[in-house]
Amino acid sequence: MNYLSVCSGIEAATVAWHEMGWNPLAFSEIEKFPSQVLAHHYPNTPNLGDMTKFKEWDFGTNRLDLLVGGTPCQSFSIAGLRKGLDDPRGNLALTYVAILDKLRPKWCIWENVPGVLSSGGGEILLPSSQRWANSAMGGATGCLMLKTSESHKDAEECLLSDVLETGNLPQKYYLSPRACQGILNRAEKRGKKLPQTLYQALLTASKQLVTTTAEQMDSI
Repeated sequence: MNYLSVCSGIEAATVAWHEMGWNPLAFSEIEKFPSQVLAHHYPNTPNLGDMTKFKEWDFGTNRLDLLVGGTPCQSFSIAGLRKGLDDPRGNLALTYVAILDKLRPKWCIWENVPGVLSSGGGEILLPSSQRWANSAMGGATGCLMLKTSESHKDAEECLLSDVLETGNLPQKYYLSPRACQGILNRAEKRGKKLPQTLYQALLTASKQLVTTTAEQMDSI
C-alpha cells in the first residue's frame, strides 16, 4: 500500500502503518520542528513541503493507493471562532479535495474535529455542495464517521492506543491550569457548550490554578 501524507506533523500515520509494510511515497509538512523529525526518522522519504503547491507534485510510475491527512481544525472547532472555509486554515480542506481530484488514489483518510459537520450550517460536507460528491455516505451528514471504539481490532489493524506512551509523561506535554481556565473562559464568553467530558477535565485542571495561587498568597 503506497500512501501520501499531507499535514504530516511528526507522522502518526506512519508510526501506525509501518508494521503492516505500508510505504509512504512522500510527506507534506512546512513547520520546522516536525520537518526535522521527519528528516531524522524517514531520511529516504521526501518532504514535499507546502501542500498548496500540489500541482507541481509528480510521483512518476509509483502507484498512489491512499491519501491521508488532517487539515487544520481551528476554524471548525466549537472552541474557536468557527469561520469555516472563510479562514485560510479551514480552506486547506478544499486543497485536500483538490489533491484527491488530481492524484485519484483509491482510498483517502481525512481527519478533523466533529465540529466540521456543523460548520456553515452543516452544508460544507453535504454532497449537494459538489465538494465531496464522491464521499462515503452515512446518515444525513453525507459523511462516513468511524469511531475507534466501535472498530474491530484484528491482526491487520493498529489503533492509536497501540502506539501512545503511557506512564509518567513530562509536564510540558499537558495543558497548564491557566490554559485550561482560558479555554473555559472563551467558551463561556462565546456561549459555546463544551462536551461534558472535556468540560469536566478542563474544570478539574483549572482548579489547580486556584490552589496554586492561594498557596502563593499564603507564602507572602
